[in-house]
Amino acid sequence: MSNALDEMKKLEAENQKLKEDNEMLLSIVVQMKVTLNRLVNRYVTEQS
Repeated sequence: MSNALDEMKKLEAENQKLKEDNEMLLSIVVQMKVTLNRLVNRYVTEQS
């Protein structure tokens, strides 16, 4: 029974780490989208 509890705690810790990584990646994607929009505005719409 103790092994099952230990395994559950390990899985919960891994799940928490994955959630944190997911939030960080989402933040990076949002920043990349902002940067891409700036580049499009600067080089595509303003040069026309």
